[in-house]
Amino acid sequence: MTKKSFLNLTIFSFLLIILAAVSINFNSQTYNFSERDSVFLKNFTKNVNDITLISINSFDNNIDLVKDENSYISTSGYPLKKGIWENLITSLSLLTIEEKKTSDPKRHVELNLLSPELNKSDLESEGYATKITLTKKDGSIFSSILFGKTDPSVGGLSGGQFARMPDDNQSFLLKGAIRMPTSKSDWFESLLFTINNKDFLSASLSNKTKIFKVETDEKILKLSYPKNVNFNVDQSKLTDIRETINGFYFYDVRKSKTKNFVNLPTLTFETTNGLVLSLYSVTKDTKGESWIKINAIAKKAAAKKIAEEITNKTKGFEFLANVNTSDILRWNLKNLAAKNK
Repeated sequence: MTKKSFLNLTIFSFLLIILAAVSINFNSQTYNFSERDSVFLKNFTKNVNDITLISINSFDNNIDLVKDENSYISTSGYPLKKGIWENLITSLSLLTIEEKKTSDPKRHVELNLLSPELNKSDLESEGYATKITLTKKDGSIFSSILFGKTDPSVGGLSGGQFARMPDDNQSFLLKGAIRMPTSKSDWFESLLFTINNKDFLSASLSNKTKIFKVETDEKILKLSYPKNVNFNVDQSKLTDIRETINGFYFYDVRKSKTKNFVNLPTLTFETTNGLVLSLYSVTKDTKGESWIKINAIAKKAAAKKIAEEITNKTKGFEFLANVNTSDILRWNLKNLAAKNK
């Protein structure tokens, strides 16, 4: 190599080093690497004991958690699953900034960072965030955050998650992700009871007066009231009635305000061990899910334990039932008729 060639190579290498330095400096400003690994919710751990309300808002996960001594409970007063609010608090405290991302509001839909209040549809659609608002005991907002898509490529046990503040278009990719249920019912032990098909004795529907009654006769479900009908009974409808209590889950819960259950649409079940279980529809909706009140009594000593267990879970509350159960509570006698083929 000649002296001139060596000098040219040295100058070229020097220029590459300068360009690399400029590039690093440019990228550090563009992606804000100076904030990498910094805590996303600044001073959260210092203020956590002063936060008395955690509001969560998304399509199927709208719930308020209120401070109750050293823990949080739902506003309904119904107990949360063990450890669930602790997981949320811990995950919020561990969020750190991985990268500074887009500030273009048109791109927020890609990251599921649209404010959930903007979704006016009855259907869940992509693009909308989960909004968490932390309120202090003096009523001031400590922080409100929109959480979007998760990104497993970030690394760590929780991967990463996109987020932004509602009043700021600047988005971030965080290291870590919020840990909480994706639907409201998952905050609770939502299975209230299970009655095996073999224990089913009868079920009747009344709405001011008795509409029909279904009984087990030698392991076959039969319409026992009214005695004579001018149509063929759809056996699958009778099965649907029995399986209403086969595994009863709720989708939402609230404090009961209903005091008079007379003349409400009521499904009453009896089991072979003497349990009498009544489901009262306390809403007048003609479609969709209905709020119901549950009552359990024991006609025999064998049913005392399960009646007490159901009462302990349900007393003082109303529950949002699924559409199938809600529809049965709105049925009349003609709903049991088989369709003509």
